[in-house]
Amino acid sequence: FFFLKINMTSSSTITKKEMILMDRTSTSIKGVLDTLKMQINMLDTDIKAMEKSKMEFERHLGMLEKKKGDLQSRVKFNTEWASTYDLEVGPFAAKYDDMTHQIEGIYNNAKKGHQKGIVLLEKEFGYHPAFKRPQDTFTATAFRPW
Repeated sequence: FFFLKINMTSSSTITKKEMILMDRTSTSIKGVLDTLKMQINMLDTDIKAMEKSKMEFERHLGMLEKKKGDLQSRVKFNTEWASTYDLEVGPFAAKYDDMTHQIEGIYNNAKKGHQKGIVLLEKEFGYHPAFKRPQDTFTATAFRPW
């Protein structure tokens, strides 16, 4: 940039050369000011976009913190429940296992009784469990429990 120092008095006049220099200088200053205004506008746009992003980030962070609190309370509840499980549910689980074994014994006895009944039907009535013969008068279907 060229800055022109002009000593102006009431009797002095500006030469054409000085006028050209002043015009160049003012044009350069105007160009710099326009560039700075454009850069300021771009920065303002960037700042607004960043503020919007910051607000969105803070909203999302708030949601995550709420979810974190919910999960922590669930973990606390589940931990407390698990610590009392053996005391409250454990005896019922053991009772269930005992009852399952008892039912298995009852079922095995029923299968033996059923098998004895089939043997009795074969002896007394000529029953054949694999197939029904035309001369058989007994009408039943063989049942084999597992």
